[in-house]
Amino acid sequence: MYKRIMLMGAVLFIHLLNVAAQDRNDWRDLSIIDRNKEKGRTTFKSYETREDAVNRTNPRWLSLNGTWKFHLSQKPDDKPEDFYKPGFDIENWHDIQVPGNWEMQGFDVPIYVNHPYEFADPRTPITELRNGPEPPKIPTDYNPVGSYVRTFEVPLKWKDDEIFIYLGNVKSAFYIWVNGKMAGYSEGSKLPSEFNITSLVEPGKTNTVALEVYRWSDGSYLECQDFWRMSGIEREVAIYSQPKTRIRDFEVVSTLNDTYEHGILQLYVELQNHEEKDRTVWIGFSLLGKDHEMATGEMKQTIKAGTVISSNLDPVLKHFLPLKDIKSWSAEDPNLYTLTLTLSDDKKRVIESTTMNIGFRRVEIKRGQLLVNGMPVTLKGTNIHETDPTTGHYLTEEVMRRDIELMKLFNINAVRLSHYPFPERWYELCDEYGLYVVDEANIESHGLYYGERSLAKFPQWEEMHVDRMVRMVQRDKNHPSVIIWSMGNEAGNGVNFYAGYKAIKEADRSRRPVQYERTEIGSRHALEFDWNTDIIVPQYPDPATFEWFGQRLPDRPFIPSEYAHSMGNSTGNFQDYWDVIDRYPQLQGGFIWDWVDQAIWKTTEDGKRHLAYGGDFGENMPSDGNFLLNGIIFADRSVQPGLYEVKKAHAWIKFKLLRVRENIARILIENHYDFTNLDQFELSAMVKSDGKVQKTITLPAISADPHSSKVIDIDLSGIELIDNTEYFLEMKALTTVKKALVPKGHAVAEEQFRLPWFKASEGGIATEESLKLTETENGWNIVGEHFKMSINRVEGTIDEYQYNGRHLIKNGYGPRPDFWRAPIDNDFGNGMPRNHINWKKATLAPKLVDCTAVKISDSQAEVKVTWKLEEVNTHFHTTYTIFGNGIVEIDNHLEASSTEKTDIPRVGMNFALPGNFQHLTYFGRGPWENYSDRNVSSFVGLYEGNASEQYVPYVRPQENGSKTEVRWAALTDSDGNGLLTIGKTPRQGFTMTAMPYLTEDFDARVGTDYGPIEKEQKHYTDVVKRDLVRMNVDFGQRGVGGVDSWYSKPLEKYRLKPDVSYEWKLILVPLEGADKDKILEMSKKY
Repeated sequence: MYKRIMLMGAVLFIHLLNVAAQDRNDWRDLSIIDRNKEKGRTTFKSYETREDAVNRTNPRWLSLNGTWKFHLSQKPDDKPEDFYKPGFDIENWHDIQVPGNWEMQGFDVPIYVNHPYEFADPRTPITELRNGPEPPKIPTDYNPVGSYVRTFEVPLKWKDDEIFIYLGNVKSAFYIWVNGKMAGYSEGSKLPSEFNITSLVEPGKTNTVALEVYRWSDGSYLECQDFWRMSGIEREVAIYSQPKTRIRDFEVVSTLNDTYEHGILQLYVELQNHEEKDRTVWIGFSLLGKDHEMATGEMKQTIKAGTVISSNLDPVLKHFLPLKDIKSWSAEDPNLYTLTLTLSDDKKRVIESTTMNIGFRRVEIKRGQLLVNGMPVTLKGTNIHETDPTTGHYLTEEVMRRDIELMKLFNINAVRLSHYPFPERWYELCDEYGLYVVDEANIESHGLYYGERSLAKFPQWEEMHVDRMVRMVQRDKNHPSVIIWSMGNEAGNGVNFYAGYKAIKEADRSRRPVQYERTEIGSRHALEFDWNTDIIVPQYPDPATFEWFGQRLPDRPFIPSEYAHSMGNSTGNFQDYWDVIDRYPQLQGGFIWDWVDQAIWKTTEDGKRHLAYGGDFGENMPSDGNFLLNGIIFADRSVQPGLYEVKKAHAWIKFKLLRVRENIARILIENHYDFTNLDQFELSAMVKSDGKVQKTITLPAISADPHSSKVIDIDLSGIELIDNTEYFLEMKALTTVKKALVPKGHAVAEEQFRLPWFKASEGGIATEESLKLTETENGWNIVGEHFKMSINRVEGTIDEYQYNGRHLIKNGYGPRPDFWRAPIDNDFGNGMPRNHINWKKATLAPKLVDCTAVKISDSQAEVKVTWKLEEVNTHFHTTYTIFGNGIVEIDNHLEASSTEKTDIPRVGMNFALPGNFQHLTYFGRGPWENYSDRNVSSFVGLYEGNASEQYVPYVRPQENGSKTEVRWAALTDSDGNGLLTIGKTPRQGFTMTAMPYLTEDFDARVGTDYGPIEKEQKHYTDVVKRDLVRMNVDFGQRGVGGVDSWYSKPLEKYRLKPDVSYEWKLILVPLEGADKDKILEMSKKY
């Protein structure tokens, strides 16, 4: 009788569900966020035996990933109404891959905007919401609807089980039917939706599942994140079964005692009885260490028919507590234990078993500091979006592992999941390999901003806000890597976040800290923050703001949720941040914006495949251009130069040179690790000069506890010093074992010190070879036995420079003053292209006011050139001294400007060599691109490569490839013929760019008009290699900046002031048959 009633109840419920949703308008009904959806739960799979659970084999799980049938309608009124019913003809529908965004598979287009709602962007309206957002109103005239269908087999052996369908993430809202009957409705993407489909499927037979997915729903008002706006089934789909009496959920509280030495374990298991009678069961647990069982037990429970109970296993666990000598979990030592839960019947026959990895760690805030296992930790973090250039918002495990591997290799120990929970597998990998996770709810309503329209302030939106926060906690609560909950991002503050804070605290027995970044009261310097954040998490403070907060000892940890905006060629002044962070206890790190460029692959009509950004898809679609290209790695997971600077600044081992006396270098070694002793590393030292190792010093193992330091002396004796030679001491800390994706022998920290041994000898360009100076119609010819030079007095440049018949300067590209660089994204953000345009005008059209040539001796001639830079009211002077052996000395002088107020993008000179001089050898900072505010990771050394290899292919072309503090650089052909440029400013050298492209190839505009649309829709594939090598030999460039990309300039110390005069000297030396050693020898002669 009871069974009949249960069956009738289920049938009635399904009927009512279908009636309630038959008009299918829940996607625009604020009062409905789901129908028939299962309550949130932790991530686990069900196994029939304990052995299967421990080995993770044969789960009751069947993936529905793969090929589905698909139809796209452009608006809801056009959707196929009865497609989910048996017999509906879908034979001519398209195939689509699940998981995957339909926009990435040729259906509709992806849209990128930063903070507007793409469906209500008044700049470029594409729906009836032409004047902006009107929450909760959702467009109907253009709101694509994707209809998905596939068949699947339910194993016959599941016929007596409860059967569920799991959808890891569907964006934005969807209905689901099984065998023609509605299973439910859900909105709120980036978290799983699960439905009980037991009464809808036929085990042992072919079944059909259908989804109707809406691109936009009222839930989209909380999904206004800065990323590609795309739709579809973005994560795994599967069916799974559990017995009629089952483990519905469980919570693990695995922490440490007050001395942080021993483990404390609490288990709460939720059991559900779907049967028609009461059941008596045994719930058992087992905790396995690496090679032994640490605790095991079981407890008897009775569950009434059709009910759910929560079991606290404390009565069993107390016999094992505390767990002695537990190995705690941290990002440095991610020690894991295997917890197995087993449900048995009253005769102790196994019904179900499951397992998961757990870690013991304690997270708390004391004395204004974030502590893990009793230690203040520093979060050297990055934000990360769920993005792949091929699959869009679907990440394979291979990509996840690559991301984590790179983070571990480059000294990143924390990730903020921006701005939504990630796939379950991500957390398991963070548990395993050791990354601290800030888990963020899928809430951002940026397009309504933070004032009176903010949805945070409207109680009718509370359920939607709180549901997303609580479901995140319910799913991810058992992961040791999750140390902080974040309520969302850029969604204002108000009653809904007050409610959310309380709900998270109530849902998480581990009591992790909760943060939210919109809790400032007044200005960022007010030192007032609302009560509903445990951590101060502002966005984009500059180093001075870090310092300001550090000096005032705030009552909460200061860990910016976003800083160091790394758009394009950026990540400048990163070491400046960490110089401050390392000084103050409450400054505990921050999260770079962000990890990876969000570019996606596109093939153009002419067959070019390139990485695309906003505005590259569809006509007249909303776009914020390339503002989503903010990664410190490229979209294909290759490394950007800025990542090396991050690794250097983030290093947990710091070397500091205290002094060098009597060939003894005294070094202070600081251990910034939170849990690791220095004896875990091999320390090495070497002395180098001219790119060669002069001495290798083997250092003994050094023991230094976390947050301590040690002073050592290094014997530098035995090195024969040579004049005009710089000597450098290089220190390294290497791993001694393979650990968490980091190989043995990996350098976790490196440092370089210039030793005070440089001794200049008397040099000069002495030659007895004579030359002739003759005047021509356009200027002068200067000729020696082996060389010929032509000076154009109309242009004030070298038209021709030959040595033994080889052209060293490409015709038309003689040396010219240069004050401009192709604007980088940060330059556009701070207005440089428009505000500093006078410096581009001065570069393009300097007015020649004087050009004279005179023979000052039998072996020397001198050419003096003066340009008036009218737009900036100053002059630039160049003096060429030409010697009879073909060597040219160049003296440059830029006078200070008394009227121009904008800093100078570049103070320099450029010329070009013929395209066959491709081989670059230089002595300076490298090997990767570096700038004045991003070069501490680039050690001074001797480097070789091809000029083409100096080009860094930022997705939107911009200034790139610079090298700072270059002492000399040579460009040669395959036979060693070419030109050597020597800087004559000690230590500073010159700033160099050498590549087969001109500045204009990377500039957003060829001329001086940066009109209403500043940036053309250009890509790296538009940059065509030229038959030349452009050589910039500069006093310097402004830094690239790294605070933000919409306002801030580079820090003042990295800017070139206009009211200062600049002088620098260069020497050009022709080369013949020169290898690296010969070039090095010649560089010391002059």
